Parts: sequence; structure tokens; C-alpha cells
Amino acid sequence: MSTVPLPGLRDPAPVGTFAVTTTADSTVVSATGELDVSVIGHFTGILERELGLRPRVLVVDASAVTFCAARALTVLINAASDAHAAGVPFAVVTRSRAVLRPLTVLGLERVLPVHGDLAAALDWLALLPALTSR
Repeated sequence: MSTVPLPGLRDPAPVGTFAVTTTADSTVVSATGELDVSVIGHFTGILERELGLRPRVLVVDASAVTFCAARALTVLINAASDAHAAGVPFAVVTRSRAVLRPLTVLGLERVLPVHGDLAAALDWLALLPALTSR
């Protein structure tokens, strides 16, 4: 028996994956693929674990995210709130329409520090203590 692909059907969506890069100055959690309900628990766990380690700064790099469920936005907001409570500077990096569009529509860019690239986020986070100590 042979199978013929049906028009309009596609391979399953790429599941979100995560990588953590830690240096003396920062921890970056990079997300790739789709941030859907199947990976939200894992994403939350990674962010909670990294915040528990009290990094100098925590950055979520969502530049390679292709889909962002509403629950993923909640995870980002909770992480930002938890980071603030722990005294850990926090930022999100993305130029992905999949992330920027819902952030903008919901007005969340006003509560989440979003940067277009990692260098800009790290520069801003380095300046943040001087800006907030006044």
C-alpha cells in the first residue's frame, strides 16, 4: 500500500524548543518554534528555575518564535513580575511578528521591556541600575 500526501495538509508544526545560555553577566533563555500549550509548562519551569538562581539579568530571546499562544504571553508577564520581585532585571528580545503582534494589540509592550536584538537588551539592562537608583 502506498500513501499519497493530500493537498493542504502539512507536517506537524515545529514544537517549541529552549536553550539557556549563562554567562557571568546574564542568563538568556532562547525560545525557538511554536510556543503553544504543549510547551508552556516546560517554558514556565525553565524561567522559574533560572529566576531561582538569581542571575544578574534574565533575557527571554523570542526572536525565532513562529507562533505565540496567549498563555505564552501570560508566562512572560509572570516572569517579568517574578523577576521584578526578585530584583532581577528582565527583558524580552524579539522581532518576530508572531510575538510582537499580540503584544502590541494587547498593549503589553508597555509592561514588558521588549528589544529588537540581544545586544540592545543587554545594553539597556546594564544601564537599568543607574536609571532606577535616582
